[in-house]
This record gives sequence, structure tokens and C-alpha cells, in this order.
Amino acid sequence: MVAMATAERCFSPRILPPRKVSLPRRPHLFRGVSVPSLGVRATTSELFTGSPRFLGRRTSAAVGLGPGRRDGVTAREPPVMEGETPVIPSGSVTARGESQVIARDDSPVMRGRDLLQWRDMPQHLQFNPYIHTGYRPLLTFWGSLASLFYLHNETINIVTHGLPILFILLVSPRVMPWSQIDSHFLAWCHIAGSISPWIGSFIYHLFMNMNLPPAFYHRLLQLDMLGIWVSQSFGALPMVCASVFCLPRILQWLLISCYCIFAIYGLFKALTASSPWNRRLCFALPFCMRNLLCVLRLTRFGGGNPLNMSNVILQDLLSVVGGAIGACNFPEKWLPGCLDYYCNSHNIMHVLVVMAVYYMYHAARSDLIWMAQGSCDRFPKVDTLSFKDDL
Repeated sequence: MVAMATAERCFSPRILPPRKVSLPRRPHLFRGVSVPSLGVRATTSELFTGSPRFLGRRTSAAVGLGPGRRDGVTAREPPVMEGETPVIPSGSVTARGESQVIARDDSPVMRGRDLLQWRDMPQHLQFNPYIHTGYRPLLTFWGSLASLFYLHNETINIVTHGLPILFILLVSPRVMPWSQIDSHFLAWCHIAGSISPWIGSFIYHLFMNMNLPPAFYHRLLQLDMLGIWVSQSFGALPMVCASVFCLPRILQWLLISCYCIFAIYGLFKALTASSPWNRRLCFALPFCMRNLLCVLRLTRFGGGNPLNMSNVILQDLLSVVGGAIGACNFPEKWLPGCLDYYCNSHNIMHVLVVMAVYYMYHAARSDLIWMAQGSCDRFPKVDTLSFKDDL
């Protein structure tokens, strides 16, 4: 009796009430597959790729096994009667907490060029609420590389840092006056500091939307901050050495050691910062010391090319202005949704820091030539041995 009742309950068809039709936008992906008639659970990748494991279950459904077990898989949905309109479920959950079939065409991981809005992005990518559209979906590595060839809200950020990489690699080592300078170590420090922020930022902006856990995004952010730190510490080292060039040897080492300690402390703060303002303020100590060295250059105790002050000032001034604009989200804060693709705060900051590195190059080049050819006439009692000679 129990067996007969069980068999009747398993194999007798159940009439379902009509339900609202919810068909996908791309029915060609489901050609030859009637999802509700199978009554099986399937993952999103099985649906959109036409997995043989998923398509192979049609055989057992065709012979009318009913809503029991089919090919070792428990069916949660009853079979659809002949003539009834099929319905594709969208995101229901089983009793065991497993996701049912998800047939949504707007899934962020489906197509690279289907740009999304701010509300569609994961929480770790929602860092600027004033940029409303143009977000790339979560992509693979190759999908992120392919995003170089279509427009989105990170295109300007990628281009403004990708082009300087090529320019510095091809031009900067050739235009450096190697025959006119003595310390090639300082020259290479400047070249490394000039190119490092663009490499870190280019990788960060290109691969920030990869379909990986948020920890991967934070590693990219740390790589970006590491490149900025190399630029702030090693890139400005020729200017620091030139500023203390006319001081006694012990003072030269003391001031340069203090600058290195401040730079290492700034690196630690940069890698552990949790907000845009904290990431910018972590370089405050090296920045303040460079300002003090600028004041030193104006006295008879300071060194450096006296005609180079404008470049020395602009290399830090433009960086500070760009960082402040990026942290304040200006001007998209007053024009939300209107500057999603260009002229937003991050685009402006990128352009300003590129200009800052341009002035840093001229400052370093002029100071390196001055240290090789100049003399400390403003402080005649100086020791002839200097930090440049030790390098």
C-alpha cells in the first residue's frame, strides 16, 4: 500500500496554475533546451555555455520519469504539462540553500561591453557615488585587457598613465645628459621614480574590475600606492641631494637619512590607509621636508641650481593640487552623472601628476648637472667631500 501510494505520488502529473512568462533576452543561448521541462537545477555557467552535463539530462526527461530522480539529480520543479507556457525561474533558492537557475542577461560577468551603473557594482568598486554610469562588469584577465579597446569610465585614467610609460621608457634614458653628470645612481633613481607611479596606476585601473575577491582589488591598490611612494622618495632624491650639497658631510648624511626614514614611514601608512585622504596624507612628512629643503636652497647654506626653483616648486605643488582634487571629488560632486567618462576628479588628478613628473624631470636634470659642474660659492668654508662623491 505504501509503495503504491509513493509510486502514484511520484509519477502522476500535477497541473500547475498559469504563471507569468519571463523569457531571457537571448533565447539563442537556450536553443534546443527547455529548462523548466527538465526540472533540474543548473548553474549559470551551464546555462550560458550549454554544458553537456546539463544538456544530457533531456533524455531522461523525454521518457517521462516524472519529478523523481533523473540521472542521480533530485528535481525540485514538476514537469510542465503539454501546451503550458514554460517559465524560467530567476534566482530562487532551494531548501538546502543552493541557487536555482539564474537566466539574467544583465549579469555583470556575461559581456564586457555591457557597461553597468554605480548601483550594479560590488561594494568595493563603489568608491565614487558621483560617477553614475560607464562601469565595466566583472571580467576575466583577457576581458580586462580587451577593455583597452572600448570606451568606459576608466579609459582616460588608463590612457593618461599608459602613454607616459611608453614615453619615459623610450625617451627619458636618451635625453638624460649622462656625459654631463657624475652620479648615474641618482639619475637612475629619478628615472625609476618617474615611471613607477604610471606602472602601478596603469595595472590598478586596468584590472581593478576582475572577477576575483575584494582582496585582489586591495592588492592592486597597494601596488598603486607603492608606485607613488617610489616616485615620492627615489624620484625626488636628486633634488634632496642637491639641496644639501653645500652643507658639511655629516649634515648631508643626517638630513638624507631623515628623509629616508620619513619615506619608509610614509610607505607603511600608504599600504595600511583606509580612505583617500589617509592615502594622500601618508606622504606628508617627506613633502614637508622637501619644502624645508626648498627654503634652505634660498639661503647661502643651500645648494642646487639657483635657476631651478620654479621646477622644484611646481613638482610638489601640482601633485598636492591634484591629490586634493581627487580626494574632494571635484567637479563631479556638483555635476553628478555628467562627467562619468571624462573631466572628472580622477582624470584631472592624473593629468596634474603627469605635469608634476614633467617638472620633476627638469628639476632633477638641472640639479644633476649643477652638482657635476657647480661649486658652493655661497658657502666657501664647506667640506669638499659630499654625498655625491660617496655615491
